[in-house]
Amino acid sequence: MYEGAFRILRALGDGRSLSHGEIVHAAGEASSVVREVTERYPKWFEDEDRRFRCSERGLAALARELVARSTVETDAESWVAAYEAMAAERSAPKRALDQVYATTDTVVRRAQLLLEAGEHQRGLVFLGDDDLTRAAVQFAGAGRKVTALDTDEEVLAILVRAAEEHGWEHDAVHHDLRQPIPKSMNRRYGAVFMDPPYALEGFRLFVSRAADMLKSDGRLYVCFGQSRRGSERGLQKQRILGDAGFLVEAVFEDFNHYQGAEAIGSRSALWRCRATPEMKSLVRGEVEGELYTSRPPNT
Repeated sequence: MYEGAFRILRALGDGRSLSHGEIVHAAGEASSVVREVTERYPKWFEDEDRRFRCSERGLAALARELVARSTVETDAESWVAAYEAMAAERSAPKRALDQVYATTDTVVRRAQLLLEAGEHQRGLVFLGDDDLTRAAVQFAGAGRKVTALDTDEEVLAILVRAAEEHGWEHDAVHHDLRQPIPKSMNRRYGAVFMDPPYALEGFRLFVSRAADMLKSDGRLYVCFGQSRRGSERGLQKQRILGDAGFLVEAVFEDFNHYQGAEAIGSRSALWRCRATPEMKSLVRGEVEGELYTSRPPNT
């Protein structure tokens, strides 16, 4: 569910009747968002003298969303051993693809954050998934199909085997992002998660493909870091996000820990960005050249 709609329904979920302005304060959403949601989903609301309350359909929609978000296994002990056994099937990280595996604790945090935000409900896709975060999201309770695109056939094979073993609905797509996103995936997803290459060329391409795939109200989760002596590299990537029309909502410092990546202190931040009307791809069509590099960022 669109996050603005969820917050507005939740503000009215106790049966209160609120004015437009009171909804703004209760939900923490701008007046323009309140107006958009009440007009887009009129069956969810009852309007009496410009005071709104949830209709039965609105309460039902809220209940479904609350149930979906409550499926998160906040205690990962029930599935972390199964995840680690699956992750152990991977070969050594492929330096030619800039692979550096995240720790298990990091993958657990990612899964919990994504499910608590309800991203799996609106369509969630991973652009590259050597950390097998897609499987962690499904271990943690995602009841809907979660998609992964990767050029590494080994990673995709592990994800497919896990899905078949556990009976998950899944979609594992072999795709090199140098090629345009398949048309069937354009503007289809509510959230894209990626831990892109170090190189700026690769970062720009991954952000551009994400822009092609996201819905107009979608979110982009992107991991990147740099050493304290290389802060200009982080600034360059921040500019790419802005040029592509993404608004940074939150930065989770040191969110990702890695088994390697010493050049950036074995850690990176997780940036959560929101699509805006200015969202656009900075790279179109087929791309040639190297996106990945085994050389670390400048330190």
